[in-house]
Amino acid sequence: MKAVFTLTSAESRRLIAKAVVQMPEVKAAWSDAYLLLAGGTTNAFIAQELLDDRSIEPARCTVGISTDGLLCVTSVESRKSFPNVFYHGEAQPDKTIVDALNDFHAGTVVIKGANAVDPQGYVGIITAGFDGGTVPRFIGPVTSKGLLLITPVGLEKLVPSVRDAALALGGATHIDFSIGADCGMYCLGNARVVTEIEAIRMLFGCEAHLVCCGGVGGNEGAVTLAVDGEGEKLSALIDFLEAEVKGEPPVKSNKGICETCRYKFCKYCGTKAEDLPAWMKKKGIEK
Repeated sequence: MKAVFTLTSAESRRLIAKAVVQMPEVKAAWSDAYLLLAGGTTNAFIAQELLDDRSIEPARCTVGISTDGLLCVTSVESRKSFPNVFYHGEAQPDKTIVDALNDFHAGTVVIKGANAVDPQGYVGIITAGFDGGTVPRFIGPVTSKGLLLITPVGLEKLVPSVRDAALALGGATHIDFSIGADCGMYCLGNARVVTEIEAIRMLFGCEAHLVCCGGVGGNEGAVTLAVDGEGEKLSALIDFLEAEVKGEPPVKSNKGICETCRYKFCKYCGTKAEDLPAWMKKKGIEK
């Protein structure tokens, strides 16, 4: 039997988060080792599920952000993240991800979202901080110790090739004009990728296929899936979506402040709010 439905970007994040927290490896890390959550909007949904706390605001839990028509960086004052380090299911506010990785546990799991994913299972992570952001802090221990890296990422971020995307970006010194942060990209091939397809397979044992993307009126970034499975499983999936996923409110904007931005190659770096272009003012990005 077959079911067809559309998920908005936020609904996809909720579905993926619910699947990730049910993964056996995540449950084992939660109870017996470290569970490490990098910042990010999708990880904020995972933190909500782990802590049963919907007061966590995804847009405030990230540094880099794609919002309001450009790649941007949130202002420090706007950030309010969730706990990033858990040990035996308890938050460790005095420990960093690096601290936790230095305390070796074979069952430790690292969860980090992405900005791109391709059909080969490679993920791309935008870097716009001139220091490589979060990835350099964990990728060495993860790869050398053989720890599990989980990357939750929606199919709205599907690209033909992450490798080609990373090569095309090149990084700040290769970019001559930029509306938004000038950036590079990591291409990682050692993550356990969890998209909507894997989430549905893990939770309901059904096979999903991406059939189209996008739309208008709130469906920008939405994905439409055709799912094959046994009747009872499909019925349970639809009931679950309507009860737990559908209607998820969109993630709010949290654009950085141009006047105080440090990404000098962005066209609008240092620009006062009143001098920003009409398209920004029309969006109400900065008043």
